[in-house]
Amino acid sequence: MGDPRLSRFVDYDNVADRYRHGRQLSPAALHRWRDAVLAHLPDGPLRVLDVGAGTGFFATAWPRWRPGSSVVAVEPNQAMIRAGPESVRYLRAVAERLPVRSGAFDVVWISTALHHFVDLPRAIAECVRALRPDGRLLIRTFLPGHTRVTWAGAFPGHSKALARFPDLDRLIEVCEPHGWELSHLGAVTEGEYNFAQWADWVEQMRHADTILTALTDAEIATGVAALRAAPARRAPVELSLLVLRYPASAARTRSA
Repeated sequence: MGDPRLSRFVDYDNVADRYRHGRQLSPAALHRWRDAVLAHLPDGPLRVLDVGAGTGFFATAWPRWRPGSSVVAVEPNQAMIRAGPESVRYLRAVAERLPVRSGAFDVVWISTALHHFVDLPRAIAECVRALRPDGRLLIRTFLPGHTRVTWAGAFPGHSKALARFPDLDRLIEVCEPHGWELSHLGAVTEGEYNFAQWADWVEQMRHADTILTALTDAEIATGVAALRAAPARRAPVELSLLVLRYPASAARTRSA
């Protein structure tokens, strides 16, 4: 199977800094995510496990969103950890083997990492194990059939890129054996950019983004040319938010 700390899709050892710069979110986008996630969480400080934390921009956001909260970031790639802020508490590990106590967290947060898990059922089982009975599993992801990626349509072969991401049926399939239910499915629009800006971003992130590494150089060149041919056309940045939890009655039984 190879080293599970290495992504199947991106060579983060060589692009960690580029990833960090290319995936930065604006204050307005982080504000939208704060509002979206806190609507599904109880009041008070939270213990958050950030699984697949990458360069840590959400690990640093959670304590600002909910003062007094603590965050443990799990990330398998050492280059990504080095590119993250020193203030983040990192554990170098994979989602399939979380080095944390059972029931230790109120929230497990997975941001644009789900598709990197080699064994998705085992990873979800580990996330469930890490949560309190009344905890929440929050997933920020591209979700086929639900998330808009207008700019990607300019690229030949984009369907094979989008197929790298688990769809809703697959996520429900791996959560149901644990008694978990989908309590919310929505989308957060992080911003909007014109096609010329998208072309610049693609050229910057060609080797640092899961969608782009699925494409050949020829497909990239064709897509960038198509974006630059319509420079003023605008397309949003959008990702889906899934909230999974035990039904209230099951959570009470599990904690008894």
